[in-house]
Amino acid sequence: MLFIALVLVNSNKVFGHSIPLLRRIPVLRFLLPFIAGILIAEMLPTFLQLLFLRLWIILIVGWILLLVSYRSGFRKRHYFGGLLQLYFMVAGIGLSCLFMEKYRPGHYTSLDVISGVKSRVISSLQEKKKSFKVLVEIEAIKTGEKWACSSGKMMVYLKKDTAFEAIRYGDQLMFNRTPEMVNGDSNNLAAKLSLHRQVFSRVYLNKVIHLKSKDNSFSFMATAIECRRTIASCLMEQFKGSKEAAIAVALLVGEEVSIDEDLSTAYAATGTLHVLAVSGMHVGLIYLLLGFIFKPLSNHKTGRHLYYPLVMSCVWCYAFIAGAAPSIVRASAMCMFFLIAKWIDRKNLGIGSLGASLFFLLMVNPFNIYEPGLQLSLFAVWGIIWLQSPILRLWVPGNWLFFKLWEVTCVSVAAQIMTLPVSLFYFGQFPNYFLIANLFVIPLTTACIYGCILQLLVTPLPLVQEYVIWINAFFLKISNFLVLEMKDWPGAVSRWTVSFSDMLFLYLLIFLIDYWVKTRNFRIVILQLLLFAIKSAITIIQLI
Repeated sequence: MLFIALVLVNSNKVFGHSIPLLRRIPVLRFLLPFIAGILIAEMLPTFLQLLFLRLWIILIVGWILLLVSYRSGFRKRHYFGGLLQLYFMVAGIGLSCLFMEKYRPGHYTSLDVISGVKSRVISSLQEKKKSFKVLVEIEAIKTGEKWACSSGKMMVYLKKDTAFEAIRYGDQLMFNRTPEMVNGDSNNLAAKLSLHRQVFSRVYLNKVIHLKSKDNSFSFMATAIECRRTIASCLMEQFKGSKEAAIAVALLVGEEVSIDEDLSTAYAATGTLHVLAVSGMHVGLIYLLLGFIFKPLSNHKTGRHLYYPLVMSCVWCYAFIAGAAPSIVRASAMCMFFLIAKWIDRKNLGIGSLGASLFFLLMVNPFNIYEPGLQLSLFAVWGIIWLQSPILRLWVPGNWLFFKLWEVTCVSVAAQIMTLPVSLFYFGQFPNYFLIANLFVIPLTTACIYGCILQLLVTPLPLVQEYVIWINAFFLKISNFLVLEMKDWPGAVSRWTVSFSDMLFLYLLIFLIDYWVKTRNFRIVILQLLLFAIKSAITIIQLI
């Protein structure tokens, strides 16, 4: 699949038709080789990874020499482009190797016997059904009777006890227990994802020595997590700890408070679980609100140069008070690149901004490519940009209200089409009533997000706040009632587990169908039939 993508990037024509998208969006020419390098790095043995690190440095020198030649009239630009793509592929491999913590000196995975651990908390305390979960950074490891400095991340599960609720970011945890290593050879997707996050072990504890942090210096993450915790506490108090309180907290800041299990299952079964995780949709809603507030600035030639930095700053402020969780940071980064593209008047239909934001996120951490949240956000935005307009043109209602409903429906359908393969790969289920559920739940939760912001702003006005709380609770009760009812409808969920190759096949099929609809090229139909035959043959061989 990667080979096909690279061939397409370097081709001007395919099946007799040009591919203007690749010419209009240069970022794809180095983004795809870079992603290919990240994926290849995982399959290489250790000695080859070190070799590619050296090759990366050599290619930098060669690329600079060719760049100088190109500027002075170098005609064989294809050689320059080929070496540039090779450089980005090797850069993807080299950067991935640099982020592999287990190869660093002193990492705890190199030790045979571990009898004690000194660690520092680097995440917020997450409440699960039967335990608390927290991520820690190891500072020292006890082997026998001696302590030695060490490094690495570990997931700690604590017994659900009120004594552990006081654990905060930056606190030190000490325990005498051997951690359980994550099995990287298993087919468990959760285990593979844990390894990609550089978390190689976990431990379950009933007792732990908890030392409060005495470091008074400013910590960005600690402050962000405390802001989110404060907002969550305010909302829980205002909603008086009801079921709606947990949903409101999840909607606004994504704090992982204990949500009723039936409600969580209902939102997942109806395809609306994404509203409870602060991500792209929430950042988009905050952007729309900010755009409305600062719109007078954007109407002036000089004011627009204040409008975009101001909106971007406010979006990042929202990411900060929402705890700076990885999902919200990724969404804010994507929003920032879209705003920069609009600021400099780039006419790239959003795809170029999407590619640039993805490249930025992978430069920060190449293993972000394995995050299901990033993949779902990426394909959802891609689907809206790529498919929403063609679907919208299939029917144009004359009535304004019907047109707006149809527009929202097209957005949901476009996003669902592009996220379907990856959703089936990770979760193995498809919510059949996602369209109906999103049509009702998204407007209700959108109103509630804006309502919760207003609810916090009018805190000095108790009488006004009571009415706002009542309205927000009413919207949430309707939303909860709808998803609880719809999850019990006949055939609400279809179970369909797909492999990685099946997922790639589904995406290729989506691209070919779209290409055939636009070109009516009969050779595409033949290719689709050939792909079906190849896939059927592979499935039969696997069954035998």
